[in-house]
Amino acid sequence: MPAFLLSGGSSSKRDAAIARLAEPVASGHPVAVLRAGTGMFSSPATPLGSHVVVRRAPIGCLCCTAGVVFRAALLGLLHASRPARLIVDLGPGEHVATLAAELQGESLGRVLHLVARADLDAREPELAAWPS
Repeated sequence: MPAFLLSGGSSSKRDAAIARLAEPVASGHPVAVLRAGTGMFSSPATPLGSHVVVRRAPIGCLCCTAGVVFRAALLGLLHASRPARLIVDLGPGEHVATLAAELQGESLGRVLHLVARADLDAREPELAAWPS
């Protein structure tokens, strides 16, 4: 399953990026969003369709928790929703490299394919398109 890792920027910028990336999938399967840290969506002006399943994961420091809380939240979301795509929103963007390595690791790498990472704090962030 393709996965997109989003970090940095304000919550409203991340909300807009998620709304853009969470377009319906032709297969009819949902798009899953794992939002790390605090808060959900900051603006009702950024509607997400009924095809989007959102779960908040208070993962804390990935280096300290060894990814256990993150893995539990992620696997629970994947099992419950059986999505076609996954968007992981890291919020401010701490520990992006650690999380990317976790997603591409031995066990999660069999299920997920990290197609892109976007840092919304970059001057001109690139939001890649999903693979066809």
